[in-house]
Amino acid sequence: MNIHTYGDDSAPAVIMLPGSFCNADTMANIINRLETEFHILAVDYNGQYAGSEKPFTSRRGEAEEIIRYLREHAISSVALVYGQSMGGEMGMELISQLKQNSIAVGSAFFDGGPFLRFPKVVSKLLGNKFKTIVGNLRGKTLDEALREPTIVKFSGGKPERYSSLLGPICQNAVYMSDETLEREADACVTFDYPAMDRDFQKHLYFFYSKEESAWRFCRRKLKRAYPFARYKLVSGYGHVGYPGEHLEEYCGWLSALARGEQSI
Repeated sequence: MNIHTYGDDSAPAVIMLPGSFCNADTMANIINRLETEFHILAVDYNGQYAGSEKPFTSRRGEAEEIIRYLREHAISSVALVYGQSMGGEMGMELISQLKQNSIAVGSAFFDGGPFLRFPKVVSKLLGNKFKTIVGNLRGKTLDEALREPTIVKFSGGKPERYSSLLGPICQNAVYMSDETLEREADACVTFDYPAMDRDFQKHLYFFYSKEESAWRFCRRKLKRAYPFARYKLVSGYGHVGYPGEHLEEYCGWLSALARGEQSI
Protein backbone atom coordinates (compact mmCIF):
# COMPACT_ATOMS: atom_id res chain seq x y z
CA MET A 1 0.00 0.00 0.00
CA ASN A 2 1.05 3.57 -0.67
CA ILE A 3 -0.20 6.40 1.52
CA HIS A 4 0.54 9.80 0.00
CA THR A 5 0.58 12.80 2.32
CA TYR A 6 -0.13 16.43 1.53
CA GLY A 7 -0.32 19.60 3.59
CA ASP A 8 0.89 20.41 7.09
CA ASP A 9 1.18 17.28 9.24
CA SER A 10 0.11 19.29 12.29
CA ALA A 11 -3.25 20.11 10.69
CA PRO A 12 -6.37 17.95 11.18
CA ALA A 13 -6.01 14.64 9.35
CA VAL A 14 -8.27 13.68 6.42
CA ILE A 15 -8.08 10.13 5.07
CA MET A 16 -9.11 9.77 1.42
CA LEU A 17 -10.09 6.37 0.04
CA PRO A 18 -10.53 5.82 -3.72
CA GLY A 19 -12.94 3.49 -5.45
CA SER A 20 -12.33 0.27 -7.36
CA PHE A 21 -9.34 0.39 -9.74
CA CYS A 22 -8.66 3.98 -8.65
CA ASN A 23 -5.86 5.46 -6.55
CA ALA A 24 -4.79 8.72 -4.95
CA ASP A 25 -4.21 10.36 -8.33
CA THR A 26 -7.90 9.98 -9.23
CA MET A 27 -8.72 12.25 -6.27
CA ALA A 28 -6.11 14.92 -7.11
CA ASN A 29 -8.71 17.56 -7.97
CA ILE A 30 -10.13 17.26 -4.44
CA ILE A 31 -6.76 16.92 -2.71
CA ASN A 32 -5.52 20.14 -4.33
CA ARG A 33 -8.36 22.07 -2.72
CA LEU A 34 -8.08 20.55 0.75
CA GLU A 35 -4.34 20.31 1.31
CA THR A 36 -3.94 24.00 2.20
CA GLU A 37 -6.06 23.49 5.35
CA PHE A 38 -5.70 19.81 6.24
CA HIS A 39 -3.17 17.00 6.52
CA ILE A 40 -4.29 14.72 3.68
CA LEU A 41 -3.56 11.00 3.67
CA ALA A 42 -4.59 9.62 0.27
CA VAL A 43 -4.45 5.88 -0.26
CA ASP A 44 -3.25 3.66 -3.11
CA TYR A 45 -4.55 0.19 -2.33
CA ASN A 46 -2.32 -2.81 -2.86
CA GLY A 47 -2.29 -3.87 -6.50
CA GLN A 48 -3.16 -0.41 -7.80
CA TYR A 49 0.25 1.03 -8.64
CA ALA A 50 3.63 0.25 -10.15
CA GLY A 51 5.83 -1.72 -7.78
CA SER A 52 3.05 -2.98 -5.53
CA GLU A 53 4.37 -6.11 -3.82
CA LYS A 54 1.00 -7.84 -3.55
CA PRO A 55 -2.54 -7.63 -4.93
CA PHE A 56 -5.47 -5.98 -3.20
CA THR A 57 -6.20 -7.96 -0.04
CA SER A 58 -9.68 -7.27 1.40
CA ARG A 59 -11.53 -4.46 3.15
CA ARG A 60 -10.18 -5.65 6.47
CA GLY A 61 -6.63 -6.20 5.23
CA GLU A 62 -6.31 -2.80 3.56
CA ALA A 63 -7.80 -1.02 6.60
CA GLU A 64 -5.35 -2.80 8.90
CA GLU A 65 -2.46 -1.37 6.90
CA ILE A 66 -3.87 2.14 7.26
CA ILE A 67 -4.21 1.64 11.03
CA ARG A 68 -0.59 0.47 11.16
CA TYR A 69 0.50 3.62 9.33
CA LEU A 70 -1.41 5.86 11.74
CA ARG A 71 0.16 4.11 14.71
CA GLU A 72 3.66 4.40 13.25
CA HIS A 73 3.15 8.13 12.66
CA ALA A 74 1.51 8.81 16.03
CA ILE A 75 -1.75 10.03 14.50
CA SER A 76 -4.35 9.68 17.24
CA SER A 77 -7.32 11.39 15.62
CA VAL A 78 -8.87 11.73 12.18
CA ALA A 79 -11.06 14.71 11.36
CA LEU A 80 -12.70 13.17 8.27
CA VAL A 81 -12.79 9.83 6.48
CA TYR A 82 -13.72 10.34 2.82
CA GLY A 83 -14.48 7.56 0.35
CA GLN A 84 -15.60 7.26 -3.25
CA SER A 85 -17.61 4.23 -4.41
CA MET A 86 -15.89 1.14 -2.94
CA GLY A 87 -13.94 3.64 -0.82
CA GLY A 88 -17.15 4.10 1.17
CA GLU A 89 -17.19 0.44 2.16
CA MET A 90 -13.47 0.64 2.87
CA GLY A 91 -14.17 3.72 4.97
CA MET A 92 -16.79 2.03 7.12
CA GLU A 93 -14.40 -0.86 7.80
CA LEU A 94 -11.65 1.66 8.60
CA ILE A 95 -13.88 3.60 11.02
CA SER A 96 -14.74 0.36 12.80
CA GLN A 97 -11.04 -0.39 13.20
CA LEU A 98 -10.20 3.19 14.21
CA LYS A 99 -12.70 2.93 17.04
CA GLN A 100 -11.32 -0.45 18.11
CA ASN A 101 -7.85 1.11 18.24
CA SER A 102 -8.99 4.19 20.23
CA ILE A 103 -8.28 6.57 17.33
CA ALA A 104 -10.87 9.35 17.34
CA VAL A 105 -12.96 10.01 14.24
CA GLY A 106 -14.79 13.28 13.60
CA SER A 107 -16.97 12.69 10.53
CA ALA A 108 -17.24 10.66 7.36
CA PHE A 109 -18.49 11.44 3.85
CA PHE A 110 -19.04 8.61 1.39
CA ASP A 111 -19.94 9.27 -2.24
CA GLY A 112 -21.70 6.51 -4.17
CA GLY A 113 -20.79 3.63 -1.84
CA PRO A 114 -22.35 0.32 -3.01
CA PHE A 115 -22.81 -1.10 0.53
CA LEU A 116 -24.07 -4.38 -0.92
CA ARG A 117 -24.24 -7.92 0.39
CA PHE A 118 -24.89 -10.50 -2.31
CA PRO A 119 -24.16 -14.20 -2.90
CA LYS A 120 -20.68 -15.22 -4.06
CA VAL A 121 -21.84 -15.65 -7.66
CA VAL A 122 -22.46 -11.90 -7.86
CA SER A 123 -18.88 -11.24 -6.79
CA LYS A 124 -17.65 -13.43 -9.66
CA LEU A 125 -19.86 -11.67 -12.20
CA LEU A 126 -18.75 -8.24 -10.98
CA GLY A 127 -15.13 -9.35 -11.08
CA ASN A 128 -15.54 -10.27 -14.74
CA LYS A 129 -17.11 -6.87 -15.41
CA PHE A 130 -14.21 -5.12 -13.67
CA LYS A 131 -11.74 -7.06 -15.79
CA THR A 132 -13.55 -6.02 -18.96
CA ILE A 133 -13.64 -2.34 -17.98
CA VAL A 134 -9.98 -2.20 -16.97
CA GLY A 135 -8.94 -4.26 -19.99
CA ASN A 136 -10.69 -1.79 -22.28
CA LEU A 137 -8.81 1.12 -20.68
CA ARG A 138 -5.30 -0.37 -20.72
CA GLY A 139 -3.08 1.59 -23.06
CA LYS A 140 -5.75 4.19 -23.85
CA THR A 141 -5.18 7.93 -23.82
CA LEU A 142 -7.65 10.06 -21.89
CA ASP A 143 -9.33 11.15 -25.14
CA GLU A 144 -9.72 7.53 -26.19
CA ALA A 145 -11.08 6.56 -22.77
CA LEU A 146 -13.66 9.33 -22.94
CA ARG A 147 -14.97 7.75 -26.16
CA GLU A 148 -14.94 4.18 -24.81
CA PRO A 149 -18.56 2.88 -25.14
CA THR A 150 -18.69 1.40 -21.63
CA ILE A 151 -17.54 4.73 -20.17
CA VAL A 152 -20.00 6.75 -22.24
CA LYS A 153 -22.82 4.48 -21.08
CA PHE A 154 -21.66 4.53 -17.45
CA SER A 155 -21.49 8.34 -17.48
CA GLY A 156 -24.99 8.84 -18.87
CA GLY A 157 -23.52 10.40 -21.99
CA LYS A 158 -21.30 12.87 -20.11
CA PRO A 159 -17.91 11.15 -19.84
CA GLU A 160 -16.12 14.48 -19.37
CA ARG A 161 -17.36 14.43 -15.76
CA TYR A 162 -14.90 11.60 -15.19
CA SER A 163 -11.79 13.08 -16.79
CA SER A 164 -9.98 13.37 -13.46
CA LEU A 165 -10.62 9.68 -12.77
CA LEU A 166 -9.98 8.21 -16.19
CA GLY A 167 -6.52 9.61 -16.83
CA PRO A 168 -4.90 7.92 -13.81
CA ILE A 169 -6.92 4.71 -14.34
CA CYS A 170 -5.59 4.42 -17.90
CA GLN A 171 -2.03 4.90 -16.65
CA ASN A 172 -2.33 2.35 -13.84
CA ALA A 173 -4.56 -0.25 -15.50
CA VAL A 174 -1.51 -2.20 -16.65
CA TYR A 175 -0.57 -2.88 -13.02
CA MET A 176 -3.95 -4.28 -11.95
CA SER A 177 -3.98 -8.07 -11.95
CA ASP A 178 -7.07 -10.21 -12.35
CA GLU A 179 -6.63 -11.22 -8.70
CA THR A 180 -6.76 -7.59 -7.59
CA LEU A 181 -9.89 -6.91 -9.61
CA GLU A 182 -11.60 -10.08 -8.36
CA ARG A 183 -10.85 -9.19 -4.75
CA GLU A 184 -12.05 -5.61 -5.21
CA ALA A 185 -15.29 -6.91 -6.71
CA ASP A 186 -15.68 -9.16 -3.67
CA ALA A 187 -15.07 -6.19 -1.35
CA CYS A 188 -17.87 -4.30 -3.13
CA VAL A 189 -20.58 -6.93 -2.62
CA THR A 190 -19.81 -8.45 0.79
CA PHE A 191 -20.45 -5.43 3.01
CA ASP A 192 -21.20 -6.41 6.61
CA TYR A 193 -22.68 -3.19 8.06
CA PRO A 194 -20.40 -2.68 11.09
CA ALA A 195 -22.22 -1.32 14.14
CA MET A 196 -22.03 2.44 14.70
CA ASP A 197 -23.48 4.09 17.79
CA ARG A 198 -26.31 6.57 17.47
CA ASP A 199 -24.14 9.63 18.17
CA PHE A 200 -21.54 8.78 15.55
CA GLN A 201 -24.20 7.99 12.97
CA LYS A 202 -25.13 11.67 13.08
CA HIS A 203 -21.63 12.40 11.76
CA LEU A 204 -21.97 9.98 8.83
CA TYR A 205 -22.92 11.41 5.43
CA PHE A 206 -23.95 9.18 2.54
CA PHE A 207 -24.11 11.01 -0.80
CA TYR A 208 -25.76 9.75 -3.99
CA SER A 209 -27.32 10.73 -7.24
CA LYS A 210 -30.86 9.34 -6.93
CA GLU A 211 -30.66 7.51 -10.24
CA GLU A 212 -27.50 5.53 -9.59
CA SER A 213 -27.84 1.81 -9.07
CA ALA A 214 -25.77 1.85 -5.87
CA TRP A 215 -28.45 3.95 -4.17
CA ARG A 216 -31.36 1.94 -5.53
CA PHE A 217 -29.89 -1.35 -4.35
CA CYS A 218 -28.58 -0.38 -0.92
CA ARG A 219 -30.81 2.39 0.41
CA ARG A 220 -33.19 0.24 2.46
CA LYS A 221 -30.46 -1.81 4.14
CA LEU A 222 -28.29 1.25 4.66
CA LYS A 223 -31.05 3.25 6.31
CA ARG A 224 -32.04 0.28 8.43
CA ALA A 225 -28.45 -0.18 9.64
CA TYR A 226 -27.73 3.56 10.12
CA PRO A 227 -31.07 5.30 10.73
CA PHE A 228 -29.51 8.39 12.31
CA ALA A 229 -26.98 9.03 9.52
CA ARG A 230 -27.37 11.91 7.05
CA TYR A 231 -28.41 11.11 3.49
CA LYS A 232 -27.65 13.78 0.90
CA LEU A 233 -29.21 13.22 -2.53
CA VAL A 234 -28.94 15.00 -5.87
CA SER A 235 -30.40 14.12 -9.25
CA GLY A 236 -28.96 13.67 -12.72
CA TYR A 237 -25.24 13.16 -12.06
CA GLY A 238 -24.69 9.40 -12.01
CA HIS A 239 -22.15 7.47 -9.97
CA VAL A 240 -19.62 9.84 -8.29
CA GLY A 241 -20.25 12.34 -11.07
CA TYR A 242 -21.26 15.37 -9.01
CA PRO A 243 -17.76 16.77 -8.27
CA GLY A 244 -17.05 16.67 -12.01
CA GLU A 245 -19.36 19.68 -12.37
CA HIS A 246 -19.54 21.16 -8.86
CA LEU A 247 -16.04 20.71 -7.47
CA GLU A 248 -15.83 23.91 -5.40
CA GLU A 249 -19.15 23.28 -3.69
CA TYR A 250 -18.30 19.63 -3.10
CA CYS A 251 -14.90 20.42 -1.56
CA GLY A 252 -16.59 23.05 0.58
CA TRP A 253 -18.77 20.32 2.09
CA LEU A 254 -15.73 18.18 2.88
CA SER A 255 -13.84 21.10 4.40
CA ALA A 256 -16.80 22.00 6.60
CA LEU A 257 -17.09 18.44 7.89
CA ALA A 258 -13.36 18.22 8.57
CA ARG A 259 -13.62 21.44 10.60
CA GLY A 260 -16.39 19.91 12.67
CA GLU A 261 -19.23 21.83 11.07
CA GLN A 262 -22.03 19.29 10.78
CA SER A 263 -24.49 21.18 8.61
CA ILE A 264 -23.67 20.94 4.92
